[in-house]
Amino acid sequence: MLDKYQIYLYALKIKIPAIYWILIFFIFSLIFGLLGYMLNLKLGILLFVVILDLGLGLPMYKYQQHIKTIEKFWPDALKLIADTMKAGSSFEFALTEVSVADFGPLSYEINEVVRRLEMGDSMHIALNYLAIRVDSKIIRRTVTLINESLRTGAPLADVLDEIANDTKYMFRIKKERITKTLLQTIFIVAAGALVAPFIFGLTRVITKFLTSVSSSTGVATASALKVALHTQATIFILLDLYIMIEVLAASGMISVMREGKLDYVFIYFPVLVTIAYGVYAISQFILTKMLMGMV
Repeated sequence: MLDKYQIYLYALKIKIPAIYWILIFFIFSLIFGLLGYMLNLKLGILLFVVILDLGLGLPMYKYQQHIKTIEKFWPDALKLIADTMKAGSSFEFALTEVSVADFGPLSYEINEVVRRLEMGDSMHIALNYLAIRVDSKIIRRTVTLINESLRTGAPLADVLDEIANDTKYMFRIKKERITKTLLQTIFIVAAGALVAPFIFGLTRVITKFLTSVSSSTGVATASALKVALHTQATIFILLDLYIMIEVLAASGMISVMREGKLDYVFIYFPVLVTIAYGVYAISQFILTKMLMGMV
């Protein structure tokens, strides 16, 4: 896990060990969590969780954006390699053409392959190094097919053309999936981060109000009131925990629906949990003011 996280940091040109990065943000989030705890227990826990999550998740998010940019240029780069080879050039020369072309971070990665070839590595090793540096199923699958074509002597230019066409088609399908799941995403965000916390906030205030009225009017006996207060405290804790779990589940569903993997939970979760607890607090404040005006 740390080795994979180290790849994220190196890809973003952050030249520190992964364990140090994690420790720095753990201490940073702990300090802010303690400062928040001085004001409110829930605020302290929320600050600790959100800051730690963002500190760990931002490198992953930036790395995923880096991978997306590489994948966006990948079909065009394969087309250029195929066309260059069809013009009579070698595969090595075609890679050099891609490394000097304007393909963003992909040109840099291909340049690393060319540099390794110049240092004496075999094509198999240099391409496998590319597949390790760029954590992408598309890149790994293509590297495997290229190595197999080079080993068997298959027409590599035609193979690359087919891969480029298939990759573009796959990207179109992915865009359609994102478009078609937009309404479901909006529903999950509304239900998980807005409606449910608002209702839970109302539930908390009404429960507290009824207990307070029972105590002040003498409707409930001392023993019954003690049980009610204990039950009320338990309900409040469960409501707080449920919001956290619900938002985490919502973040996972959105990440899988829109991105096809759970990696983006680290980005969606802190945003949604901040909104959810904000709505939770606002709903309690509004209803408390309304009930105070009625009494």
